[in-house]
Amino acid sequence: METGYDFILGTPWSRRFRSTEADWATNSLVLKTKCGQTYRVPFIGTTATLCPDPPPPEPSVPTPSPSITVTSPQQFAHFIRQDDVTFFMVDVTDLLHYDPACPDAELIPLELDPPSISMTLISTSVPPPSVESTPPSRADADAEELARYTADLEPAVRDLIREYHDVFPSSFSYAGIPPMCDVEHSIQLVPDYRVHHQEPYRLSIPEATELKCQLEELLTLGFIKPSNSPWGAPVLFAHKADGTLRLCIDYHGLNRYTVKNNYPMPRSDELFDRLAGNRFFTKIDLRSGYHQIRVAAADQPKTAFRSRFGYDEFTVMPFGLTNAPATFQRAMNDIFRDILEQYVLVYLDDILVYSRTLEEHLRHLRDVLDRLRRHGFYAKLSKCRFAQHKEDFLGHYVSDQGLHMDDAKITAIAE
Repeated sequence: METGYDFILGTPWSRRFRSTEADWATNSLVLKTKCGQTYRVPFIGTTATLCPDPPPPEPSVPTPSPSITVTSPQQFAHFIRQDDVTFFMVDVTDLLHYDPACPDAELIPLELDPPSISMTLISTSVPPPSVESTPPSRADADAEELARYTADLEPAVRDLIREYHDVFPSSFSYAGIPPMCDVEHSIQLVPDYRVHHQEPYRLSIPEATELKCQLEELLTLGFIKPSNSPWGAPVLFAHKADGTLRLCIDYHGLNRYTVKNNYPMPRSDELFDRLAGNRFFTKIDLRSGYHQIRVAAADQPKTAFRSRFGYDEFTVMPFGLTNAPATFQRAMNDIFRDILEQYVLVYLDDILVYSRTLEEHLRHLRDVLDRLRRHGFYAKLSKCRFAQHKEDFLGHYVSDQGLHMDDAKITAIAE
């Protein structure tokens, strides 16, 4: 994401003032509080003295800790990696004093140093995100899930997973997906293509209710947006094994005119050959894996779909596109290329880490989690299993005793 701005003041912080505006005549930022006071913050130069007008009253009660969030750690990490964007750390001291008549004001602790604003370039070494920087409701959900699914792990394994807790969020949105320069999903059409649009399929009342719920969630997360595209695929539902409904888009009309991507997929039999002699296995399942890949902006209208609730199109890669598996496998191979089949196997959104000893496994697992963090990919903690002696992968059980077929699949075949 390229912004072209020198620094960013986030919406949550700005909302704590009645208004914020730049005064270019005086080269200052004008902050107006909800209780009617005005402050001018010079933003040109490295150091400047604050001159609030009128002077705020002295604090009458103890100053609480500030709670200012400019942007999420994930978004900040993605911004700061851009080459053409300069970031500044703005340290504001003595900007606001407490005013009992203005209880919504955010309080900044007073220091002994004189009031000043200092600006310095931020290092590109970004600290790992923390739960405290996420909204309280989600932070609580993440912490509860983390405690529940790591309680029975070996202490060293549990500490490692908790260190990388930001890789296992309870949810994520479009804003948290990093733009990857060469892993966007594009849709190239054959020269003689025809725009395909089709009337919506008939849905039952439970399906229509579920569709409305899922569309609202996808819109909230930014995974879809309203569309006026000439393309339009119908929607339908598939029943999962647990009885819930999976939303599917019938893209057969679009796929018919899409140039096929021949990126090679791994052979499962060759992957299994690499596992002999290993005793520790970790399986990582990415959270809504396809939705962690952006669709190229020019191709988003081609993903448009119709329903009884209107027209929408995807901003992230949906299920059902003919080249979606190839795009996702390529993204995974690019991230893990130098360690593939050394101690990690990847088949689409299933990642298997394998090692001979626990100490070795901890090093391997840290490397894998660090790569997921750096590239902005998220895993679903409830579907992950860590440092196991036996684990299922691609329909088989792998262990230090060898490779075994999933008993449930054997029973299904026999019946």
